[in-house]
Amino acid sequence: MSIEQDFTDKLKAAMRAKDKQGLLLIRMIKSRVKETTTAANFEGEVDDALWLKVIRSYAKQQQKAIALYEKAGDDGLSAIEGIKWELNWLEPYMPKSVDAATVRVWVDEVIAGLGGKDNANFGAVMGAVMKAHKGEATPILIRETVQAALQG
Repeated sequence: MSIEQDFTDKLKAAMRAKDKQGLLLIRMIKSRVKETTTAANFEGEVDDALWLKVIRSYAKQQQKAIALYEKAGDDGLSAIEGIKWELNWLEPYMPKSVDAATVRVWVDEVIAGLGGKDNANFGAVMGAVMKAHKGEATPILIRETVQAALQG
């Protein structure tokens, strides 16, 4: 089942259950997908990759909002609870991050394919790993692993 169909089904279920918080979140994500596809510079298809991109972008934005609300102290506590609920609801759509050992294997494979360790290959190694494993690991983890692999 596509993510779009899954959201449509969950929207209907939330309507039946009168789940206001769920309805708001689902409508927000659907609205952001619509905004993306109707933008003047949009090219491509409305597929699961687009939905995941929008969901992950929204989740990242909400993570930043949590930090801002934490600075607000007691005034931001109720907002933080709502954001955490949203992030928990979106969890099944978030990438499953891999461990550093797995990233090291990917990096070593790319380095071997490029003919060995050379600091001049940093960009090529970084780009190849990021492209092959988009969303599976954080760019920071990949960068640190590439740096360690090329130096060691």
